[in-house]
Amino acid sequence: MNKINIFFFVLCFFNLAIFAQAPIDICENIIPSNWQANNGKLSLSKTHFKQGQQSIRWDWNNRNAAIQITDTTFKKAFSDKRSSFTIWVYNETPVNDSLVFSYGEKLKTDCSFSFQLNFKGWRTAWVMYNRDMKGDPSEKMDRLIIHAPSSVIKGSLFFDAIQYVTTVDPRAPMRDDQVPFINPSTGNTTANAHWVNLLQFSQFPDYLKMSETITAKEIADMETIKNRYEKIILPDNDLKKKQINSITKDFNFYQIKRNGNTISGRPVNSINEYEINHTVPLAQAKDYAQEYGAQNASNLLFKIAVAYRSAGISAAQKDILSNQFFDFLDHLHDQGWAYGSGMGSVHHLGYNFRNYFSACLLMKEVLKNNNRLERTIKDMYWFSGQGRTHQLPKLLPSSNIDVFNTLLGGMLATILMMDDSPQKVLQLQEFTEWLSNNIGPEYSIEGTFKPGGSVTHHGTLYPAYAIDGLKGLTPIIYTISNTSFSVTPKAFGVVRKSLMMMHRYTNPLYWPLSVSGRHPGEGKIAADPYAYMALAGGKKLFDTTMAAIYLQILGGNYDTPFAKEFIAEGIKPSRFSQGHWDMNYGLLSIHRRANWLLTVRGHNRYFVSHESYPGANMYGRYLTYGNLELFYPNDSENKGSYFKDEGWDWNNIPGTTTLEVPLDKLRANIINADDFSGVEEMLLTDKIFAGGTHLDNQGIYGMKLHGNDKYDMGSFRANKSWFMFDSLVVCLGSDITNTIKDYPTVTTLFQNYLSDNAAPVLINDKSVTNFPYEQNWKFATNLTVIDNRKTGYYIPDAENVIFTKAVQNSRNQQDTKDTKGDFAKLIIDHGKAPSGLTYEYALLINTDSSKMKQFVSTMTSANPAFKVLQQDSIAHIVYYGSQKITGC
Repeated sequence: MNKINIFFFVLCFFNLAIFAQAPIDICENIIPSNWQANNGKLSLSKTHFKQGQQSIRWDWNNRNAAIQITDTTFKKAFSDKRSSFTIWVYNETPVNDSLVFSYGEKLKTDCSFSFQLNFKGWRTAWVMYNRDMKGDPSEKMDRLIIHAPSSVIKGSLFFDAIQYVTTVDPRAPMRDDQVPFINPSTGNTTANAHWVNLLQFSQFPDYLKMSETITAKEIADMETIKNRYEKIILPDNDLKKKQINSITKDFNFYQIKRNGNTISGRPVNSINEYEINHTVPLAQAKDYAQEYGAQNASNLLFKIAVAYRSAGISAAQKDILSNQFFDFLDHLHDQGWAYGSGMGSVHHLGYNFRNYFSACLLMKEVLKNNNRLERTIKDMYWFSGQGRTHQLPKLLPSSNIDVFNTLLGGMLATILMMDDSPQKVLQLQEFTEWLSNNIGPEYSIEGTFKPGGSVTHHGTLYPAYAIDGLKGLTPIIYTISNTSFSVTPKAFGVVRKSLMMMHRYTNPLYWPLSVSGRHPGEGKIAADPYAYMALAGGKKLFDTTMAAIYLQILGGNYDTPFAKEFIAEGIKPSRFSQGHWDMNYGLLSIHRRANWLLTVRGHNRYFVSHESYPGANMYGRYLTYGNLELFYPNDSENKGSYFKDEGWDWNNIPGTTTLEVPLDKLRANIINADDFSGVEEMLLTDKIFAGGTHLDNQGIYGMKLHGNDKYDMGSFRANKSWFMFDSLVVCLGSDITNTIKDYPTVTTLFQNYLSDNAAPVLINDKSVTNFPYEQNWKFATNLTVIDNRKTGYYIPDAENVIFTKAVQNSRNQQDTKDTKGDFAKLIIDHGKAPSGLTYEYALLINTDSSKMKQFVSTMTSANPAFKVLQQDSIAHIVYYGSQKITGC
């Protein structure tokens, strides 16, 4: 047999009609000739299959039985530290014993591992040769021996989807009941522990003492919690015949069949399985997992449950749906979605399996009446990681927003599946105590909720994750509110503060470019978290502030149950916030007056400068190099901001001081740097100083900017500051220095998208409507510019200032296509390899020609609007005349 074909030997892929790009499945036709069974036999079987339609069946009749597989592929494990062996095993009869996999040359064993057989159904193992096995792989390894369990004289097992040597992300493989020894570095505090530490979670004992009785109030509270949560997850649904037909069609897709105690059907895998087995190209793995894997399966299970619980459903329809539900749930369990099974890896499982928990809860009584309740509770307990709530509070790791977003509801649903008992009360008590402690706030750089209202993830203030986390968390806070199991007032206040701050840095829907993470220009606030917090604020409705913000976000579309309830209480939409706030756990300053929002953002050694992934924010290196963003209320063109991806010059983000390089040099060079990181870029500086403070609603912000050596910017330095006084913002820079002679260093005042390229820009009170247009000032005194957004710019000593209106050619942030767009731009050119240079300019927000003239007049008088008292490497100090306040 051809050696290349042997490499995939028993990979049983979905049939080619489904996966057009899948390789030929030779397991469907023949037993590989390099497989030999001692004291037993090998055959192809249609009884169980994990991929394709068949698997390899091994029947043995002796304690010394074994399978020997000879192949030179095994020696590849020696040279690649990430090389792994993967296999699926089906066991019909659980035994307290194990398989042993031994690898070596001829009769020598170089490395080995054991695989526990205490299960029924499919289980898998991803075992890294160099890290997880006993012994070390050899460059001469040419065979694998699979030893039968020594305590079983006669037995059968089924094998499928084996890969002798494949490359695995070292973070992904997870310990479970079959291979509890793998990935030993995965602990309670590692970055992906919340996904893959299920085995340890399942071993934590209860730490609270269980009461011997259950009170009437506790029973009533648990009923309230169940009813609230079911109302949240169960949509209003008057079942239609076409829905039943649609569900039946989706169910039939899985081709589930029963033969006595045996069940089989189309495999259901996690996204990680598609990635590791190369069933499809990696770029398509996520899409296929959604369509054929766990996400599609959990969604179908939920549809069946919702239909079963619908009004007006007939007894005959209920029988059909309940049978479909049982068949599909049994099939999932048989496929390995069972207690103790790691499925190889389930990192990010919460995103595509969350409907599984809701579906089971909705069918609780049906499951109980058909002897499946206890098994289902155990499976839910495992995959939701509910055991994490048993950790002693003082030993809790930092919280993770993924858990709040995707697993919290599953954890609560698992508890609600239990019948009322002291044990159920104990589980709820530990759940709510864990939740309160996990909310915090967290004062370190890890965790989620911070003092001051920041919600962080991936080492940065990240509202895109925050809003999803809040959408998962706030319904649970409401569900358990005003019961014996409510979160603490402190925890409630932390979540409320985070929602308040999000309200303050959105205007009123969209958040700034500087906090948009790896999706610049995308993302907006969500309404429902405010509604749930409003309802959780009291037995009736105490939190009118949250309700008012909810109504503001709706923007006049009040046709929701929440809105109707709030309006009936006399609540009106919130007005625009006024004031100044600093979120130094996130390095964001927020300055608001009238209907506009101004934010300033930097970075330091604790919070990353940006986040780039392959195909996401590929040019965003400078997003926090002093990003000053001005939002007016939303408009149809650019969401109230200046940004437009089409034609955007990623070198010229307003407020930033940057090295202006060609796009191909600005493109992120994303690599997998080590065994602890993913394929991403999140850079830090060595500078600590960045952040802001405020007094009487006036604010200042400063940062020490130092470029990253990854892009040869180690010599790139600047001190930058912003003084936010009412509608005046004074922007200073000093010590602008680098030794880079190939490209200029620039400070960008504005880069505004032009929906109308004839939109006037006033330069020294003269209207410029020409397009294209360019004007340079080598030196000018008291230069004024009012841009197309009615923001004024005052530059007292304009040296090497350049204004342009032009078509800009660029690349979109995903790096998938060339783009172009019309923009107006104003920059200060510091030249190449600057040494100790400075800049000074001021913004007058929402101004006009008359106001600008008056401002210039005051600046040349004895009592200027502001006065720069110091601007050097020691300090930046500015005096604001009208309020007689000094910022430094």
